[in-house]
Amino acid sequence: MAEPNTTPIACIIGILIGYLIGSLLPAYFIGRYRKVDIRTLGTKNAGTINVYKLFGFLPAVGTAIFDCLKGVVAIFVAQTLGANFVCMQIAGLAAIVGHVFPFYLRFRGGQGVGSATGIMFYYLIEYISADIRFLYTLGYLLIIALLFYYVTHRGALVRMIVLPVLCYVVFVTKPGFAFNPWLTVIVVHVVLIAIINAARFKLIHIQDEAFKSHWWRVALRPCAVIFVVLYFYWPQRTLLVFVGSIALLFILIDVIRFVLRQANELLTVRVKNFLKKAESRRFSSMTMFLVAAFIVILVFKQDIAVAALTYLIFGDIFSKIYGLGFGKHKLFDKTVEGTLAYLGGALICAYILYTSLHIPPLMLVIGAIAATVAEFMPIGLDDNFTVGIVSGAVMTVVRTFW
Repeated sequence: MAEPNTTPIACIIGILIGYLIGSLLPAYFIGRYRKVDIRTLGTKNAGTINVYKLFGFLPAVGTAIFDCLKGVVAIFVAQTLGANFVCMQIAGLAAIVGHVFPFYLRFRGGQGVGSATGIMFYYLIEYISADIRFLYTLGYLLIIALLFYYVTHRGALVRMIVLPVLCYVVFVTKPGFAFNPWLTVIVVHVVLIAIINAARFKLIHIQDEAFKSHWWRVALRPCAVIFVVLYFYWPQRTLLVFVGSIALLFILIDVIRFVLRQANELLTVRVKNFLKKAESRRFSSMTMFLVAAFIVILVFKQDIAVAALTYLIFGDIFSKIYGLGFGKHKLFDKTVEGTLAYLGGALICAYILYTSLHIPPLMLVIGAIAATVAEFMPIGLDDNFTVGIVSGAVMTVVRTFW
């Protein structure tokens, strides 16, 4: 790389050229060749996907290659001009800005995802060059990406899930690496565009009436992570008293419901959306979750209990949202898509636990698989009760005999 004593002129020219390179939109020119403005058709985006939908495979390939390369080309042009490292990266970002805001189209271009993706791959090559073991991490993330792509068939949703994890990965495994902040900027741009597209095209559409009525229970599930956090600050006994007290309160409410018909009717009919109809004659899933959390904290060692609770909390969220939104293949009383989403979510949790708590990765992965199987199998017990206990027990066995 060039020395950091770059002249302002070299930096400014490099950034300006980056913008001009980025402003060249092959999708727009292909549309003009076909006598249409691609920004008014299809997804109304001057990008690869819209070219593919409107004009076919070969034009889309050419568009993708050009869009992906122009940010990287801008970086190397800036380097050739003598720009320093920072100016080079800004030139790459300028190419994205040029794609989104081309001057000759009244500053209304594409979304810049292709250009950002090209720069991202360039950065990943730099990470691999610095440490070849980074390939293992990328392979792990690729498995998660493939799981969610199979479930959703929506690239935007996969990017929303996997790319933030990638940012976490580079900051944990390569702290202080020069490309970290620049990769973060790229990821923020791509994820924001993915969120906008997901909202605009309603990529997640859940029609299940029970979910619509009780969505707040899924939304509140991450709050249970307070149990995990407190375990790092409180003694086991104190945490057990805290969780046990909450569990006893919910058990008491359920028992009162079972004894007093008026109370049951109040909580299942009159107070709408508090309990599901299926819970009118059995313990609620909230109660079962709290009881399971108490047992997991009581029985297993701290790191295994933390992992089991994490799978129980976040795996269920992925399973419900993606199972109800994309589930097509039913098996037992679950969907294959929901189960795979559960596994994907659990694998993300496993990696974060591995890097933060240094728990053996194989044990965590096996625990994630065990949690997924426990959630999937129709054994007649609420999976909010079984998942944490089964995954904790399996991880304990792995630690004992591995």
